[in-house]
Amino acid sequence: MDFCENMESNVEFHIKDEAKRLLKEIELVKKNVENSKFYAGMRLDLKENDIIQKDFLRLLGSHKQFQVVIYGLGSTEYSFRSQFQLAVALLLKQDFSNWIDNIEIYDPCMSPADIIVFEKLGLEVLTVDENCKRTAQIPTIFYMPNPLCDLVGNLLGANWSSSCLNQISLLTNSFHNTLAITSQSSPTLEAELCFKRILEFTTEIDIKTGDNQMYADLFSGFAWHFFDVDPTTDIDKPGWYWLDIQRHLEEEFLEDMQVDMTSEELAEYSGNYRGTRRLRYKASPPPPGWIKLNIYGIGTKDHQPGRYSGIFKDEKGVCFDSYRGDINVEDNVIAGLEALRLGLTRCMEAKPIAQKLIVESDNAILVHYVNGLAEPNETTMCRLKEISDLLDANKVCVVHHYIYEEANEAARDLAQRVEYPNSE
Repeated sequence: MDFCENMESNVEFHIKDEAKRLLKEIELVKKNVENSKFYAGMRLDLKENDIIQKDFLRLLGSHKQFQVVIYGLGSTEYSFRSQFQLAVALLLKQDFSNWIDNIEIYDPCMSPADIIVFEKLGLEVLTVDENCKRTAQIPTIFYMPNPLCDLVGNLLGANWSSSCLNQISLLTNSFHNTLAITSQSSPTLEAELCFKRILEFTTEIDIKTGDNQMYADLFSGFAWHFFDVDPTTDIDKPGWYWLDIQRHLEEEFLEDMQVDMTSEELAEYSGNYRGTRRLRYKASPPPPGWIKLNIYGIGTKDHQPGRYSGIFKDEKGVCFDSYRGDINVEDNVIAGLEALRLGLTRCMEAKPIAQKLIVESDNAILVHYVNGLAEPNETTMCRLKEISDLLDANKVCVVHHYIYEEANEAARDLAQRVEYPNSE
């Protein structure tokens, strides 16, 4: 075979040839790892560390061997790092065959040559991307050499019960280290909360890398993780995970509301922030230093006039000012914007005196318009221009939030009263 020919003419040959060469490379890497101080220490820990021995025996229970699942290895065809990390799994299978049954592997980066290599090495290649959401049915070791934080979170979430957590072990980056270097942000929030919640039930045993810089780079921060969860804890209670996220987001919101920001900065921050269910569903007082304006507007329908209203509440949630009126428009948004305009006008006139104002509406599109998320029609644009001019002229810092009808009940009732004099 002329290797200078165009590979496109015989792709299958080149893939198979690449796999043969990869196998030879991996065997050499495996010998290197086997003779390293790093692996010698890891093997010694597995044989003599009382804590590891005890946890493995507890996990096995009545079973004889562990299932091993490898996620996040990457491609051995394109990464020497992946070859070294694979060698560890192969050596564990070789040296602890009495403990380890078959090994399954999946990574979205696997190449056709990788798949051939894995199968030649006796690994079972998964064909479906589980997104690291496998629920363990038997004692299972999950080896995750290069995991994203959210993928470890997926795995924990899929096993979030005492019965499942108590029969899995993770060989991956230290949870403590991950939390120390990960900022609390929305893409990894659920994973971080999982880490925090599970730490009290986790035994974490660090993998010592020794003095060799290469192994330090490859396995720095690696640890065995064992879980021993009391079945009576609320981890087994339905919905705890969602409730923890709700509590965290609410605390974060209240902290952020204490930071000095302009109305524009708040609009940029809160425009995409939908908020937690409790703050949307239930009327609540504003954070310290803020007052709240609940607005409502409904357009004309049949013989009913359009109506609007606004209610101001202090830090204790007590109503201290309100207004209402009729408006001859059909659009609920326009009616609601009139309620907002009058409320901001009152603030300009120091009725009431406010430096920080939260405006709440149960009209999601209105809130999107004011926060610049949705594109309004021409009529609405004119109304928004009035609102914008008031905000520019007003020294009050204003943030606009969407809430449910239940949390806006007082403003809705005020506007929909059958008889009342026009506020103007």
